Amino acid sequence: MRSSAAPATVVICCGVPAGTSPAAVAPWTNLAARSRMPITWVCGRDVLPTVLAGVADEQDVALDLDAAHVACRPALRREIAAARERVGDIASIVVSGTPCLDHRSLLVEQGIQTVAVGGFEHATRSSRRPPPAGWQCRSIVWGLWEVRTVPRPPRRAMAWMLAGFAGPRLAPGSLTVVHIDPVVIGERQARGELERLIAWVGRRPVGVRAARLGDLPGLLHAGGQPETGSVLRRAA
Repeated sequence: MRSSAAPATVVICCGVPAGTSPAAVAPWTNLAARSRMPITWVCGRDVLPTVLAGVADEQDVALDLDAAHVACRPALRREIAAARERVGDIASIVVSGTPCLDHRSLLVEQGIQTVAVGGFEHATRSSRRPPPAGWQCRSIVWGLWEVRTVPRPPRRAMAWMLAGFAGPRLAPGSLTVVHIDPVVIGERQARGELERLIAWVGRRPVGVRAARLGDLPGLLHAGGQPETGSVLRRAA
């Protein structure tokens, strides 16, 4: 694979707190729609229908789960089933921290293809499929990719944009999955960081591409190469 010829891929995941009303969701989804930036909205099952109703074609949704739900097989099955009752198919989930993914086979059975986590726990088996160079991901069981996220920028967000994203994390052919969590940092700061990140990616159309979390299985199947047509969207 010629990773040096491939663009750096950026996935922006932004959380939506539980209980958020349609009126409160609209400014966030409209911001992404105006920029035509691929965004993955991370939300619990109760907010999924509200968010999904307002997303544009460039956006998708992922189910937000905590480590306790992922660790308990019945709870995991119940949460995915409840989400599907509300919005249909769910192919991606996001779990903060370093969860123990003991029920990977269940995730595959339930149609989950991508799990975004804050860190990888120790695995007794190696990845069945080698990821592209520079991609923090692995596939312990067939049909499921685990990808590692980086947290939202530090409070000096502009310094992060200018220094952090100019460094090795955006080397040619690399993958960076950013998770902005309003519950952790507050909605006001999360909104500001989302705006800055969208603007930053939009100013760098050469060598940087934005994708949704749900796009990653297709990209990984293609080895991270840019010849993936509509699956990988160039930042406008």
